[in-house]
Amino acid sequence: MAYAPLIFDLHGVLLGRREPAGHQPAGEVLRQLRAAGHPLRFLTNSSSVGRQQVAKQLASAGVEVDAGEVYTAAMTVAHYLRRCGRPRKLFVVGSDALRAELDAMCGGLLSWAAPEEADTVVASRDPELDEETLRRLARAGQPQLIATCRDLGFPDGDRIHPGPGQTVARIEQALDAQALVLGKPNPYALASVMDLPAPLSDCVVIGDSPLQDVALARNAGAKAVLVTPGGDAPGGPEPDWRIDAIDQLLPLLCR
Repeated sequence: MAYAPLIFDLHGVLLGRREPAGHQPAGEVLRQLRAAGHPLRFLTNSSSVGRQQVAKQLASAGVEVDAGEVYTAAMTVAHYLRRCGRPRKLFVVGSDALRAELDAMCGGLLSWAAPEEADTVVASRDPELDEETLRRLARAGQPQLIATCRDLGFPDGDRIHPGPGQTVARIEQALDAQALVLGKPNPYALASVMDLPAPLSDCVVIGDSPLQDVALARNAGAKAVLVTPGGDAPGGPEPDWRIDAIDQLLPLLCR
């Protein structure tokens, strides 16, 4: 596994997680992985902050990364819209950070539309989405519905922060349509967005969710490491390896 690109999930792996007693902190483990020649990338389904802010969050947790190594679900959606190349009347349900990313990467193709006038709807978490907006979206005809992800929550220590899943489901019901979900476990980010120095078959995805991270690896043809506090997690495809501390990656990958 020498020099294999390593793709880390964030929440539950490097953020919002305490390493078991007696194990090395994540920042030191990543330093050793870099020294061994592994290119590192960081992929999150979150679209509420940009890559610079993610890098700052990681630094606060003792993990030093370059913002250019970070990829968010907002970037994945923006890349897809830019790659499609056609002008769109866009309505966004989500954060200001999501709107800013879309505008920065493909603003020349986008015009911001009212809900009932949109031909494309991008959906992420929005706890303030109201019934009036849903009714207006239902009058839009048949807009393309694109979602960042279906995550119901993001772990943060002992707490779970709500994810976009509930918002996406409400919009799907209002439009009577199924969303194109571009975040994990869709491999689009790995195959088309991420700058990887090796084929996907040489890459290793490291995450805490069988249904998101392990499934992402399987869909991309990559290897998967499942990180859980107890070394086990229900549901989803089987990983190639299970670990319960980040430093257990070192004997696994640096040999």
